[in-house]
Amino acid sequence: MADPPAIETQRLTRVFESRKGFLFTEKTRTEALRGIDLTVEQGAIFGLLGPNGAGKTTLTKILSTLLLPTSGSAHVLGYDVTTQVEHLRPRIGLVLGGERGLYNRINARENLRYFADLYGVPRGEREHRIDAVLDRVGLSDAADRRVEEYSRGMKQKLHIARGILHGPELLFLDEPTIGLDPKSARETRKLIRSLVSDGVTIFLTTHYMFEAEELCHRIAVLTKGRIAAHDTVAGLRQLVGGDRTIEIEDYGFDDDELAALRALSGVSKVVTEEFGARIRATIRIHAQRPTTEDIRALLSNHATLALRERRTSLEDVYLDLVEEEAN
Repeated sequence: MADPPAIETQRLTRVFESRKGFLFTEKTRTEALRGIDLTVEQGAIFGLLGPNGAGKTTLTKILSTLLLPTSGSAHVLGYDVTTQVEHLRPRIGLVLGGERGLYNRINARENLRYFADLYGVPRGEREHRIDAVLDRVGLSDAADRRVEEYSRGMKQKLHIARGILHGPELLFLDEPTIGLDPKSARETRKLIRSLVSDGVTIFLTTHYMFEAEELCHRIAVLTKGRIAAHDTVAGLRQLVGGDRTIEIEDYGFDDDELAALRALSGVSKVVTEEFGARIRATIRIHAQRPTTEDIRALLSNHATLALRERRTSLEDVYLDLVEEEAN
């Protein structure tokens, strides 16, 4: 029998209701999630992207059993997040990071002993597991130092050690590298990849596009409580018009020139924006042609034309999708 998906949701919604105004008589209703249909397979890194307020934290809390949905269904590792919580929680880990969730006045080893009790780690295995996770995250040499002496990067490593202490099959990571210096962030990404190599499925939220592009096998973009797109990075590039982008800049382009660019075979879209005193046109291309030489030939009367070609980035994809949803 095949393993169930790591995550499967159908028409998942979450509505928050509150009261405001004089004597709190005015009821407000906010739809944080609006009919989320999502499947995440086991054994991979799944990335969830979206602007602030899109619903990422709400979805993560529902999937990790911290919040109940308003309607719809959600199964994690085959278990219903509302009715089978006692079976699910021992199989998942949650790392929210930041300064909260650790006890600063005791050392890392004592922190992990406390959480081992909470997670129900068998007493005969606790010290071995604590030593193993401290070594895994690179904190063995600092295990007996108070957490208040730790750097931000060391605290994040301890958060991850806590999250994997009980051997979860699925680990939720909420912006695991935010606020870290480049070296600590790189070490954290390396650790995440090693966890997947050991069979742990990762559900990652991040604001760093390059990080998602580097780590994630599949990505969903969440905007205004809805999934705007869900695919591989390569698939998302094609969704917004191709994996090649040519940017041109000059002091202006007339309507006929822009129309000629849009009419070229292989061009998916042309978007213009002011860039100081100049105009920048971004050309998304889904084929081998046109090349930069083709564009330069078409605009041969532009003596001050600046032109460059690059690969369409995940940031391009993200901004396109968020802008489309906003409009």
